[in-house]
Amino acid sequence: MKTNQNWSQQLLHRKKLKATTTRIQVLDLIKAYNSAMPVSALQNQLDNFDRVTLYRILNTFLKKGVIHKAHINKDDVYYALCGESCSSENHIHQHVHFKCKSCETVSCVHLDQEVSIQLPNLQIENINIEATGYCNNCKAA
Repeated sequence: MKTNQNWSQQLLHRKKLKATTTRIQVLDLIKAYNSAMPVSALQNQLDNFDRVTLYRILNTFLKKGVIHKAHINKDDVYYALCGESCSSENHIHQHVHFKCKSCETVSCVHLDQEVSIQLPNLQIENINIEATGYCNNCKAA
């Protein structure tokens, strides 16, 4: 756990955020989840944690380029860690968000080539691609 805490503290320091115990705890949980983590799972794993505090932390992490929204549905929002290139000014994600229809895992699938779309008379700043289907574990079952 000490390694994760050091990693979390370093990341928060790079993003110019105070490394509070609660921020470190949220960041450690998201990192350990190994896929995009739903807010409901975060709430279930955090003892004695106020929902308002959790949402403030998540919003701060979003604004500073620590996490991004990987999937939103009517019941939950899924968050995943950003890469090193994300900042408070710009989230740079060249990947597809894949949601398994069976186990409901949401994962970021990185692409070999950049997705480029041109729309006449419009300036595109961000493209979000979401795919659904069956992950390798569920496909094999």
